[in-house]
Amino acid sequence: MPRFHLNIFSDVEARDDEGIERPDLDRVIKEAVVGVRDLVASNIREGRAVYRSHRIEITDEAGNLMHTVYFGDVIDLRD
Repeated sequence: MPRFHLNIFSDVEARDDEGIERPDLDRVIKEAVVGVRDLVASNIREGRAVYRSHRIEITDEAGNLMHTVYFGDVIDLRD
């Protein structure tokens, strides 16, 4: 099973050295979206800003960028 790394780039940079094994990239993207929503919710609860450009970068075992999930892409803000 392939191993993917979810590296967080927000107020701090957190590299995922261990990674997770999942059957495919689509599964990892869905998990990353849930993770981003949790991070956004935590920032809101703690009164911190949420930046649309903050992101989780998903890489393969070789470090190749496979997909990016931006904070601004997973929340629905309306006027």
